[in-house]
Amino acid sequence: MLIKKIILGWKISQKTDHDVKHAKTLIRQSNKLRKSQCYVMDKGYDSEEIHTLIREEIKADSIVPLRERKRKRINGKYRKQLKKQFDRITYNRRNIVETIISVVKRKFGETLRARKVRNQVKEVKVKLIVYNINKKVIEIIWIELRISTEPCKGHILKDNSEPENIQNF
Repeated sequence: MLIKKIILGWKISQKTDHDVKHAKTLIRQSNKLRKSQCYVMDKGYDSEEIHTLIREEIKADSIVPLRERKRKRINGKYRKQLKKQFDRITYNRRNIVETIISVVKRKFGETLRARKVRNQVKEVKVKLIVYNINKKVIEIIWIELRISTEPCKGHILKDNSEPENIQNF
């Protein structure tokens, strides 16, 4: 079992900026750590510029629902493709992101104890890093459990006695 629900990138800002301002940086940051075949985002990221970055530079699919606008005309090659063929099944995987955010808030709390902005940023980073470490530890435990429960190979027992030359860890 390979656990994939880890946080690959983050941008912590003092202001309540819209996420789309940091989208390019975050997409490139996560792509350096793990190549993805598909990027699934909410309506806030609906821009031809982001679709172009993902599809042409990173060579992956982008699934972002189109924002409802007053004008019914859709601009952009990739936005028009999404209008015709929107993969709702893959888009539903976006819930994983919301679940991860919820888990971080439940495990480590929604409030910050630090008073200075610099320390608040550090506190958030520590929470995200500890979340990832926790995920990796769980992955290692699963691997160890799987190894420890597999039968020994290459040793044939004749009379229900204990096998020889087997080391237990």
